[in-house]
Amino acid sequence: MCATPAVAVESSGERRFCNQPLRKLDLMTDYLDWPGLSGRPYRYYFLPNISAGAVKAEPGNYVFAKRLPNGNWAPIYFGKAENLSARLSQHEQWEPAKRQGATHVFAHTSTGTEQSRLAEERDLIQRWNPPLNVHHKRVG
Repeated sequence: MCATPAVAVESSGERRFCNQPLRKLDLMTDYLDWPGLSGRPYRYYFLPNISAGAVKAEPGNYVFAKRLPNGNWAPIYFGKAENLSARLSQHEQWEPAKRQGATHVFAHTSTGTEQSRLAEERDLIQRWNPPLNVHHKRVG
């Protein structure tokens, strides 16, 4: 599992995977577990606000996602950041992600290295092939 949420939240303790809908998106206790190509799940917490100061200024990973009509989720863009607050509040892919249908941002902080954040990003991109990620995609 990933280190901590990108915002101060309490986990409900209920395990859900990204193909299962969130029940209470207005609460900061919501999260999704996105499995990577390796099969490893990565826990991402819902961010109700991505403006500067609303997100921890710590390293981590994030995803721009859209909720599908059947309640499942589809990633539009996976990323990593040395400083989530600075990166998310000024992200150049947020507007294109919204045009692709992104409705939510999920993230978590990481005490790991830049290499571990990159490995997570690559694992998720290779599993999901999000439309706005051009690096690390699987071929075929």
